[in-house]
Amino acid sequence: MTLPVFLTETPLAGASGTITMGPEVAGHAVRVRRMGAGEELELIDGTGVRLRGTIQEGTSESLTLSVTDVTEEPQQRPRLVLVQALAKNDRDIQAIEAATEVGVDTVIPWAAQRSIADWPAKKAHKMAAKWANVLTAATLQARRARVPELGELIRGTAVTQLVTPTSRVIVLDETESSGLTEAVNDLGEGSTTQGDIDEIVVIVGPEGGITPAEVDALVSEGARTAVLGPTILRASTAGPVALAIVQTLLGRWK
Repeated sequence: MTLPVFLTETPLAGASGTITMGPEVAGHAVRVRRMGAGEELELIDGTGVRLRGTIQEGTSESLTLSVTDVTEEPQQRPRLVLVQALAKNDRDIQAIEAATEVGVDTVIPWAAQRSIADWPAKKAHKMAAKWANVLTAATLQARRARVPELGELIRGTAVTQLVTPTSRVIVLDETESSGLTEAVNDLGEGSTTQGDIDEIVVIVGPEGGITPAEVDALVSEGARTAVLGPTILRASTAGPVALAIVQTLLGRWK
């Protein structure tokens, strides 16, 4: 049986012996999960560190643990970045939740030219916080030790700034003839295993699709277009499906 996992803001690297957690962990473990002395749990700090410990004593305000193991999961390379266009009916939220479960490292919200949804200046902070909460909850659901980073909102053709010498950018485009598998395999003479690529960036447009101007701007900077398959996926599913394919092609999924 897998152990319950809790997230703490306290850095866990180097922890040993006995540690005490505050209400952020204790309240959930003791009051919600009804855990008590002698039971084991796992803590993550969101940076890749995972701690296993046994409860010595606990209340809803304080939890004392005996540390039994601490491991640090290395950052995978190349990192996987999802640029998710804002979408209506929370389809963008569904996308980043599933992408986190799949293993995305960074999520970047994109106000594409055809995005119906938007983050007005007055609500941008609130919307970013909502996305961040989704990433955190999905991290715990997936039992990951590292919470994906949330990038700043990008608008329109400014998305081209993500094309760099050490990144490979793939734009999902239903009008393209070559597939995602070909695009990943052609990233550059085995470069995905030789380690000269820092990031693989997957760009997903809104329900209305990416405009020709946006596609042209990205391709002119060095991005590549690719199609997922013969069927059209929603904005909520295209990104996670693409990331799952990339994970498999990189040998991370068996």
